[in-house]
Amino acid sequence: MADDKTICFCMGVKESQIIDAIKKNKLKAVEEVSNITKAGTGCGSCIPTIQKILDEINK
Repeated sequence: MADDKTICFCMGVKESQIIDAIKKNKLKAVEEVSNITKAGTGCGSCIPTIQKILDEINK
C-alpha cells in the first residue's frame, strides 16, 4: 500500500493494520475491528471510516 494513512489518530492505527485484521479474522463489525486493533476506542471520529473499509472489503 503506497499511502498507508493513519485512520485512528488516538490509537495510532494505520489503514493497513485495519485491512489486515479484517481479512485475517473475517471481521464484519466495527466493534470487532476495535477489539483487535483498538481503532475507534478513543474519540470515535474514525468509526465511519472503519465502517467504509469494512463495507469495501466485505462487499
